[in-house]
Amino acid sequence: MKQSAPNEYYFALGRLLARWRGGSAVRSEKNWREGYAMGVVMYAIGYLAAVHALSGRLVFWQLLLALPLLLGALWIVWLIVIYANSLVVRACWAIGLCTDLSRRRVQSVLLGIETTICAAWFLGGGSWLRWIGLFWIAAIGLNLAAALLLAIWYDERS
Repeated sequence: MKQSAPNEYYFALGRLLARWRGGSAVRSEKNWREGYAMGVVMYAIGYLAAVHALSGRLVFWQLLLALPLLLGALWIVWLIVIYANSLVVRACWAIGLCTDLSRRRVQSVLLGIETTICAAWFLGGGSWLRWIGLFWIAAIGLNLAAALLLAIWYDERS
């Protein structure tokens, strides 16, 4: 297992908070806890979006039977999405877009956009999912604001 890097962060919000506490704001991909937690949240939002889409089409008992199957089906869908994203990244690099960013970083941005689309879809409904959508969009907004502050105040563009 990789060593944890508790004082190094991938996301700008964590780096900004570390900088305010007197630490370093250098981007790191060594904090496996941060990556694992974000992966779980992104998968959960995708799963809840799929459940939300099915809930209007199935009766309660059918939905209960479909929930475990949906976990595996969604895993396969995410694999396809990640592969499609890799093709988008390859095409971007072929035409000269985003060549100063790593492929992993562009892939991360694409997954974030796709998850944000699912979260924004939650906002239209009147259910409790609206709060999950609001939480995700607020977290994305805070992270973007932190990246802007790092770029402006500390000249750290990442």
